[in-house]
Amino acid sequence: MDERPNTIDFDAIEERLVKVRPGSMRELFVQCVAGDVAPNVALSRLLLAAGRVEDAEELVALAARSWGQPLDPSLREMARLLHDNREGCQRVALMLREHPDPTEPADSAEEAVELYRDFFDRAVGWSEEGSVAAYSLGNPGLLGEVTDEVADAFESWGLLGPDRRTLEIGCGIGRMQAAIASRVAEAYGIDVSPKMVAAARRRCAGLANVHLETTPGRDLAQFADGFFDLVFAVDSFPYIHHAGPEMVKTHFNEAARVLRPGGEFVLLQFSYRDDLPADRAEARRLCHATGFSLVVAGSEPFKLWDGVVFRCRRS
Repeated sequence: MDERPNTIDFDAIEERLVKVRPGSMRELFVQCVAGDVAPNVALSRLLLAAGRVEDAEELVALAARSWGQPLDPSLREMARLLHDNREGCQRVALMLREHPDPTEPADSAEEAVELYRDFFDRAVGWSEEGSVAAYSLGNPGLLGEVTDEVADAFESWGLLGPDRRTLEIGCGIGRMQAAIASRVAEAYGIDVSPKMVAAARRRCAGLANVHLETTPGRDLAQFADGFFDLVFAVDSFPYIHHAGPEMVKTHFNEAARVLRPGGEFVLLQFSYRDDLPADRAEARRLCHATGFSLVVAGSEPFKLWDGVVFRCRRS
C-alpha cells in the first residue's frame, strides 16, 4: 500500500519560493488546509508572494505532490481555481506586482492619494474584477458571490432598508451599489479614480437611485450633515490609513458629520499592517474621539473573503 503522508513539504516549497521572492508559505497553506482561509483568498496571496502564475502553479503542484492521495479538498480547489481562471490570474498577478507597497510610508497624504489614483486608473484597465478584489481572480461570478455575501451581511445587521441612504468610500467599479440598490432608497459611491467611477457608472446604468462621483480623497465635503444612514468602505480604508493618521481622523470625523444619529460607519478592513490588536486599539481611540461607539471590533464573518469587520455607531 502506498504511504499517504497527508502533510506538506514546506522546505521544498520555501526553497522554490526563495528563488522568486523571499517569504514563507507555511502559514498560508496551513490556514487553507485547516479551512481558516478560503482557497480563492489563499490563491490570491500565493500570486502576491510568487509574483507569476507559473511560479504559483509550481508551488501548488509541490504542495499537492507532498500531500499525497487523497488530495486535501482545499489544495484541490486551489489547483482548480488556478486552472479555470488562468488568464484572470495572470492579470491579477500583474496588478499585484504593480500595487504600491502599503508598508512604505508616503511623504504626504496628497502623495498617497495621487499614487493610488494613478494605480487604480491603470488596474481597472487590466481587470475590473481583479482591481477591486484580487481574491476574485478576475472572475465576475466569483466577485458576484463575494459581493452578495457582503450585501447579505449588511442586511442581516439591519443596515439596509427602503428608507436608507448609503455611502461607500472607495466604490471602485460600483459592485456594492449594484448589489444593494434594490434594498435601499439611495446608494452613493465615491472614488479617487476617474476610470473606476466610469466603470461603475457603466455597470450601474439604469439604476436611478445610484449616484457615483469622483472625489479628491481628502474628506466628504460634498455631502450635507446627517445625510446618510450608513457610510462604509469595503477593502478601501487601508489606503486612507496608508495616507496617514490625519487622513484617518478626518474620515472618522467626516463620517460622524454626515451620518444621522444611530447611523453606522462600517469598515471592512482597517489597514494592511497585519496587526489586528493594533487596528482594534486604534479604532477604539478614534471612535472615542469622534463620537462613535465601537460595536464590532475586528470580527471575520465571511466565508469567501478574509475581510475584518469594524462597526462604528454614531452616538
